[in-house]
Amino acid sequence: MRMRPLAIAVLLLGLIANPVRAQQQPDPENPDNDSREQLYELGRFIAIYQRVLATYVDKPAPDVLIQGAIGGMMSKLDPHSRYVDPKAMSDMQQEFAGKRVGLGLEVEIQGGLVKVEHVLPATPAATAGLQAGDIILKLDGDVVRGLSPAMMLQRMDGPVGSSATLTIRRRGNAEPLSYTLTREIIRAESVRFEVMGEDVGYIRIREFNEQTPDSLKRIAERLPTAFRPGALKGIVLDLRNNPGGLLDSAIMVSAAFIGKGVLLTIRGREPDQSKVYIAHGEDITGGVPLVVLINGGTASAAEIVAGALQDFKRATILGTRSFGKGSIQTVTRLPDDSALVLTTARYYTPLGRSIQAQGIEPDIAVRQQDPTGAGLGHATPGEAGLTGHLRGTGAKDESGSSFYVPPDTTDDIQLRIALDRLRSTERDRSELWRPTGN
Repeated sequence: MRMRPLAIAVLLLGLIANPVRAQQQPDPENPDNDSREQLYELGRFIAIYQRVLATYVDKPAPDVLIQGAIGGMMSKLDPHSRYVDPKAMSDMQQEFAGKRVGLGLEVEIQGGLVKVEHVLPATPAATAGLQAGDIILKLDGDVVRGLSPAMMLQRMDGPVGSSATLTIRRRGNAEPLSYTLTREIIRAESVRFEVMGEDVGYIRIREFNEQTPDSLKRIAERLPTAFRPGALKGIVLDLRNNPGGLLDSAIMVSAAFIGKGVLLTIRGREPDQSKVYIAHGEDITGGVPLVVLINGGTASAAEIVAGALQDFKRATILGTRSFGKGSIQTVTRLPDDSALVLTTARYYTPLGRSIQAQGIEPDIAVRQQDPTGAGLGHATPGEAGLTGHLRGTGAKDESGSSFYVPPDTTDDIQLRIALDRLRSTERDRSELWRPTGN
């Protein structure tokens, strides 16, 4: 499921998340002792909770204390397990449906600066007059230089009707410009298609939401008429900086390119938490050659797709090592419309590989080169760099890799090599440049 970090209260972190170990120890041979220890710990929690309510200098709200206690408990698990309050749960549902509350901007990081990559039409940003290429200097007075795209996106999110003030620098203007925008529900297609050079299709999947499989199907239906008969040489599937999304959408997208076979295996702690996903359909592209682009920002559901296509040898994977998030989260709704997002299983590619804290290694390793030199510093910590991450199954956990994608496609080395590979003959492909490095 969606693996986006959310802010949660941890008022009782020191008291609840790091309790002094009870003197009564569990006995592996006597499960009743485990139950008694759990009751002891719960009794200790209640005693502390009542003490705080009774004697803290300002009377605290009971619900705030309980939410803080839950947050403290979840913080001792992996980075993707969390408690989600009702407002955040509503936002998650909007995102799953292909909607989000925001300003209508897509941003990229260039030399540490936050640059507007695309302004979505009919959104607050478009109405206000923001333009692609604008550099965002501040958001609500706070300097944003150095933020990742995901962090900037989170800062731009907020309640419907709330305002955000952007300070931007625009080429040709001597002084910074200021725009105050009102957040709205943004509807944007997660899949984009274009024809490159009249012989290659380019499909960009930004995230995996409820709309993604149907959007991909519509694109596949357009392929026969988008190219002259016999002109289509292949498709580039761009999953770079795709943070993931819905598991079911990733499964359906994998099946769309593979057709038949085991796509994914999920293994939890208990037998009933394990599941095998099998495709029974047909390749919607008819077997058109495929190159998949990945990088350090390719995570979760996007890695499921890349891993399946790689194991089936359905596609050549090109770019840098992916993020390495190989776990599944289950969302449990609670009576007050809040939710518990809990890691319940690891997933495995068709050949049984776990990518947890390992990532997908590309078949052809190509790292972007930024003319300014700044791109070489754009690297994610990867799953292995997150505090408290689940350990991988390999000899060692791997760190993240570059997530830089040039704003101008003419500078995009990864895309250029993907196009060259699809356009070359089989003999020419063996001679293609195969640079290494993550």
